[in-house]
Amino acid sequence: MLEDQRWQPVPGTIGAEIYPFFRKPDVTCSNAYVIRTSGDILIIDTGADAGQMDRLMLLIEEALRKAPRPVTLFITHCHIDHCYQAIRDRRFRSIPGFTVAAEEAGARVLESGDTIRTAAELMGWEIEPLPVNLPLLSARDCETLEMGGGITLRRQAIPLCSGDPLVVYHTPGHSPDSVCIRFGGLLFIGDLLFSTSPGVAGVAGWDQPALLASVGRIRWILAHEPVNFCCPGHGRCIPVQAMPALLDRLEAEAERLSGIGAFDRERLDDSLEHTADLLQEANRVFTVIAGRLDALAYRLEDLGEADEARRYLELLKSDRIDEFLEEFAQFADEFRTGKKIEVQLVLKAVQVIQRIESHFAGDRLNHIVDASLLRRTDRLLTDFMNTIMGYQDTVHLVATDLPSVLRDTVAGLSTLPFSDEAFIEAADDPATYRAELVVRLAYLPLFEGVALSLDTASPSLPPVLVDPERFSDEVVGVLGDLAAAGAVAIRLSLRQEGDAVGLLIQGSDVFSARRLRFYRRKFGLAGASLAISRDGTGLFLVLQAVNRMRQA
Repeated sequence: MLEDQRWQPVPGTIGAEIYPFFRKPDVTCSNAYVIRTSGDILIIDTGADAGQMDRLMLLIEEALRKAPRPVTLFITHCHIDHCYQAIRDRRFRSIPGFTVAAEEAGARVLESGDTIRTAAELMGWEIEPLPVNLPLLSARDCETLEMGGGITLRRQAIPLCSGDPLVVYHTPGHSPDSVCIRFGGLLFIGDLLFSTSPGVAGVAGWDQPALLASVGRIRWILAHEPVNFCCPGHGRCIPVQAMPALLDRLEAEAERLSGIGAFDRERLDDSLEHTADLLQEANRVFTVIAGRLDALAYRLEDLGEADEARRYLELLKSDRIDEFLEEFAQFADEFRTGKKIEVQLVLKAVQVIQRIESHFAGDRLNHIVDASLLRRTDRLLTDFMNTIMGYQDTVHLVATDLPSVLRDTVAGLSTLPFSDEAFIEAADDPATYRAELVVRLAYLPLFEGVALSLDTASPSLPPVLVDPERFSDEVVGVLGDLAAAGAVAIRLSLRQEGDAVGLLIQGSDVFSARRLRFYRRKFGLAGASLAISRDGTGLFLVLQAVNRMRQA
């Protein structure tokens, strides 16, 4: 295994040494590798961190003092986290015999200063053109290998003064110019293994079919070329024996991404807005769920059911979830003070959501926590990930009789989830008795003392296009917010609104700007548009009538 920031031999070469700069995976800077041979100095990417660049330059200057020789920078692909310092730090260009090598499509991007293809626009960084002296893998310079199934591999051998073998392979998918570079027994694979990550998949130039083909190309390289270790663009090096499993996972993830949208500036802005809502809402819903479990455990202990109390407390790893959310909040504070950039905040939210999902299993709580709340919590996580991935198929609207849905919704809030008959019948079965007891103890009469009314002014409202379950759950969420804010009377009024149906929800005034934005997003996914009522006292939802949609 290669060690961080230490000269060490390159396997498969005579006398070549490598000095790696390994970093934890981070979208703002890649790994960098410096290689010295008897006749060459090679650099694989520079990264974007100025401190890393200073150390890299010291190594080059020291090596040149000992023995002047050509210096070549190989760029695995043109994304800015891999080459920003090569663009911005002009010390490189003063090195005698300095050469920049990049795949020919990437060379055009770098030489034009393209902020879209380099992802500089997403990062909010300014760049300038970078001259590329050595375009790689042009038709006249490379050989094309047939791999079967219509897939080919373009390969180019680069002559070095030392005589050591350096081979470049075209492996597009993450970007059109992505390459892998083999030097001795080391294969530098760029961002191949991160190509399906949220916030990475879908960037300009990302190509799912090309990526799947490149997974096959890498398998061929590992099977036919002398490779001992794979050196990624982010993170530690990987023994070749571990690569098949990683490629299997990458391939499976890539196959699921056929419907992904473009991750561009517009989606980043939408993701940022969603991230702000996510932090607030995640804190709220998990506090509610944890509070209900704590209250249930307290009541069970009071009844002498200590073992049962512990079992329910363990159903939700609330301490771990709180830890994740606190970590997210601290990261958000760093973003607000300018220490982190927008893309980092969004990707941190992705990381936190994935961690929460691994600790949250709503199906274990469905007899303790309202099904509506569990569904809203699950959608909170999945809707955010759909925003990041750009999926457009999350809205499933059907023709629905809205008064019937709302009558069932209001009735459900007034119906107890247990009965005295079931409790009595369970008396002879300890396990069933405990389950019935838990349902009773966990029940929270949130709407006790709240007058809920549904007014259908129009006798015959047309059916509307809506996702009935999602819409009903979001209405329950609004009603719960109103009840928690102290509303003693909540009125739902349905009426015809031209070619649409309107629903006015009136209670207490708890509609902050951020909360309204959250409601607007959630109801939008259910098929309804949201506004403040004309008098400012409630939420007004508009749903399109089916007959109007058919006319359109």
